[in-house]
Amino acid sequence: MLAFAQKAETIESFITNNHDKEWYKEQADVWQRIVDVNPKDQWAWRNLFRATNYYEMFANEYVGKQDESRTADVIRKMEAILPDSYVLNLSKGRFCLSTDTAAKRDDNIYRAIDLMPADACAEDVDFLACRLWSIDPLNEKVKELFIKAYQKRWFPGRIMQYNRNMLLSMQPGALYFANGDVVTAPMKMIQEALGERQDVTVIPISFFHSETFMKALYKRLNIKPLTIDVNDYGKYGDEWYKYYEADIIMYLIKESQRPTYFSTDILSQTKLDKDSIYNEGLLLKYSPRQYNNFDVAMRNVKEVYNLEYLAMPDLVYDTWITSQQLDLNNATLLSNLIQKFRKKGDNTQADRLYSILDKCLDRCQLFDHPETKEAVIKKFREDTQK
Repeated sequence: MLAFAQKAETIESFITNNHDKEWYKEQADVWQRIVDVNPKDQWAWRNLFRATNYYEMFANEYVGKQDESRTADVIRKMEAILPDSYVLNLSKGRFCLSTDTAAKRDDNIYRAIDLMPADACAEDVDFLACRLWSIDPLNEKVKELFIKAYQKRWFPGRIMQYNRNMLLSMQPGALYFANGDVVTAPMKMIQEALGERQDVTVIPISFFHSETFMKALYKRLNIKPLTIDVNDYGKYGDEWYKYYEADIIMYLIKESQRPTYFSTDILSQTKLDKDSIYNEGLLLKYSPRQYNNFDVAMRNVKEVYNLEYLAMPDLVYDTWITSQQLDLNNATLLSNLIQKFRKKGDNTQADRLYSILDKCLDRCQLFDHPETKEAVIKKFREDTQK
């Protein structure tokens, strides 16, 4: 077992640190050997399931035969050896056989939470928190799980800082829309664990398909439920959901009359009117009327955002790919403010922001080639020093 374990690695979410399909296949083989030696090892089963699941997902082997997949086979074997176990319910909460009804999948989430060990890994705690938030948002365990996930420090500090900057810059009582639970979980953790800005309603648009979540949302906003038929959107073809989600968003905005903000990826996920969306720094804001959004963004940089962490010389990058992408977000969204500060005669803020973003870009590891990185930094310096 020691020989096997030396080759085995924890299978993390691909947003944390992804690999090619062959790596997942090899890891599935390693974890299978460990399971064969100790079939009661729930941690080994957990990693066997994740490795197999990711391999087949990246190899596109689920199409039309999900029930006959290797992942489904792992689930069946696990069910025979570890019936009603934490790892079985956790895995069935992630992977759906066609024979499982939605109600049964929800039951798996509840049961996994009941059976969750104290040393459950941070990623799995976050997953259960997000799933419970989706299916039963008023359940008191939602807060408990998000606090637990926060304490386990799954999300890197860079991602938490980025989300806190966004959260603190919103107007009172705001709505915040983002693409999914992975994007919104850090902000939800800050609200639940730190008690900050709980007046902001965080809304993953992927939760629009949960009746229980939407019912609780309408109640919180004190508005009537929207009557809408998803079948009417078939005329839009493969992008039907972008129109469907945009209509729900606009209904929530107009009926609640609350200030509304979006994560930066929202325009690629929905068919919203781009002419009514303004950059306020790290967030996009909806406004049917034009206004000076640059002044708001500059105030956020001066008075709200903590950006100094981006320039820390001793800061070592964690392994999360997405935390490095957020550094590029900072540079992309905020670099145009440097010239705005200069035109306003505020060279102190211009130089401060330039120094932070210059160091941020210089340290960023996401560029494919050194030449690409050099060209990007050169253009940034030219554009911001004119």
